[in-house]
Amino acid sequence: MKNKVIIGSLIATLFAFMLYTANIKQLGHASLQVIDHNRSSVVKRKNKKSKAEPKVAGMEYPSEVKVKKGSQADWAKKISQIMGKNDSYQVCLQDLNSPKFAQVANTSKPHQAKVSSRLFLLVTIYYQEQHGNLSGHSVLKVKKADRVKGEKMLSAGIAYSVTYLKQAMLQGNQTATNVLMRKVGSKIAPVIKQMGATDTSIKHTKTKLSSQTTATDLARIMVDLYQNKTLDRQHANLALGSLNSTKHKPKLASGINGTVYAIGDKKAAVILVQRGGHTYCLSVWSDSARKLTRLSKTVADFFN
Repeated sequence: MKNKVIIGSLIATLFAFMLYTANIKQLGHASLQVIDHNRSSVVKRKNKKSKAEPKVAGMEYPSEVKVKKGSQADWAKKISQIMGKNDSYQVCLQDLNSPKFAQVANTSKPHQAKVSSRLFLLVTIYYQEQHGNLSGHSVLKVKKADRVKGEKMLSAGIAYSVTYLKQAMLQGNQTATNVLMRKVGSKIAPVIKQMGATDTSIKHTKTKLSSQTTATDLARIMVDLYQNKTLDRQHANLALGSLNSTKHKPKLASGINGTVYAIGDKKAAVILVQRGGHTYCLSVWSDSARKLTRLSKTVADFFN
């Protein structure tokens, strides 16, 4: 009798365990209806084995495309068509021979820029030269702490002219950048603010100079240079000439005829173009470089 009771208990326990397991599996794929007075939504329960969504720090996903009031309608329409809806971007275009402009974007916050950050350092150096605090002939010694492993252009303990260091910095030499940042880095923020950059912050480490900026701020700096607002004509022309002498041009400047002053990379860039009696400034931040060449050629056609 006792054996029958024990066997019956074991069978009941086994069936209970099987039902419990089946319910757990079903629950893992079930949906939960959440009702809140005026709205309801379905939230799927995640299976324990499902992979978590990737963590993308600081990403701003593409949202509604916004055109700044007063923008040239046909320019804005064409720009938005080219840039599409799948990438985050900011585009700022300004005709410097007329009031015409276009600002089109689906993201508004400042984003990281690397190569373009050298523009902020460059204008600050020329600002210091203009006010007598520095000279192109001034020499600055490279300290051991400035040296970046793998770079052979500059040696610790040797002094180089500011002009030479500027050229090296624009070519991407981080050691030269470190020396110049040590000298004028604290002066960058007030200078670029005076030039109209209101949403830009600089970040400098021994191995990298970068910034958080917008296409609008990049354009404001370049237009300020062209119009000699903050720097006088002599120093503004020297700054623009420095940009024109760099070998590495951003994709935004490819295939453009005329005189092109440019700085940037595949993410953030700004160009000032003079051709056929027209002068315009185009700046871009985008999380994709796929459409920048097409954009710059299309913009050039606006001024043909």
